Amino acid sequence: MKIIEFSAEDHDLIEQAFAVITAAHHADTPENPAPVERFFKTLFTHALPGRENHWYACVEDGALLGHTRTTFFTDENRELAIVRFGAVHPDHRGRGIGSALLDHVERACAEHGRTTVLTGAPVYWEGGPERHEDFARLLEDRGYKKALTTVNRRSPVDPLGAEREAEEYAKALAAAGDAYEVRQWIGPVPDDLLDTMCRMETTIINEIPLGEIEMEIEHVTPEKLRASEAVYAAEGRVIAHSVALDAAGEIVAWTEVGVDEGDYRDAHQAITIVDPAHRGHRLGLLLKLANLRQIRERFPHVEYIWTDNADVNAPMIAINELLNYTTVDANAEYQRKLEAV
Repeated sequence: MKIIEFSAEDHDLIEQAFAVITAAHHADTPENPAPVERFFKTLFTHALPGRENHWYACVEDGALLGHTRTTFFTDENRELAIVRFGAVHPDHRGRGIGSALLDHVERACAEHGRTTVLTGAPVYWEGGPERHEDFARLLEDRGYKKALTTVNRRSPVDPLGAEREAEEYAKALAAAGDAYEVRQWIGPVPDDLLDTMCRMETTIINEIPLGEIEMEIEHVTPEKLRASEAVYAAEGRVIAHSVALDAAGEIVAWTEVGVDEGDYRDAHQAITIVDPAHRGHRLGLLLKLANLRQIRERFPHVEYIWTDNADVNAPMIAINELLNYTTVDANAEYQRKLEAV
């Protein structure tokens, strides 16, 4: 058994890696959306701007037993590494594979000058299905500290029914008043909104709850935003946007949902954010309701919207509860400090 680095040229290992995460999904989190093959394989060929990915596998006699992806930031956050464990195959657990991968990844992070490692582990949440927390315990035993807990929730794409949805939309629209224009689109950001969207994207780190996670603001430029959109297109991810514009045409609130190309029934709620100066007008609810309408019209095969929120994000949790999101499970983000080599 040994740990190796692999890449986009290692087609057999990539096929095996996808088979491992699929097997782990069936064994560990069958209630959650299944892994999407095109999305997974594109991670080897495309990286979001300002990032580079490194893949490590535990192999034995040509068989991949477990793997992980490590992301290094190349602009801001150059001391940070994000480690996402693909999985250890259910048939090979209990052999120290997770520990061996962590040993290797931590050394690689230190060699690349990264002094903070951030990773996550699934955990049980009250009311949800049972979750094995062996990996969370392993992280804690190795000195990782829990920095943030996000709760994973699911809602039908038509959570309220036509009459109640119309009532809630009318109330949110009345709270917003005449000061805002709602605008929607599918796919890339329109050219006339590019600069204001970059400003909005740059504010995300300052505005979302991060718990104890240490992360700098990422400055989003038009070039970086367009590069991100090219990655989404390669992955087969289509983004449904709804924004609120103020009188000057600036985006002051925004929500987006990612839909995978094909007949996947699950879509994924990403960011919902309101500029602090424009809170208190129910813009978050207004845009989420508007986006649900857009998704039902454009993607009639989608049945469920999945989202995750920090467990301390009370305003967004309240909106999601109104929209009949139900809790499934949670993910704990763990952080550890390393000494650079």
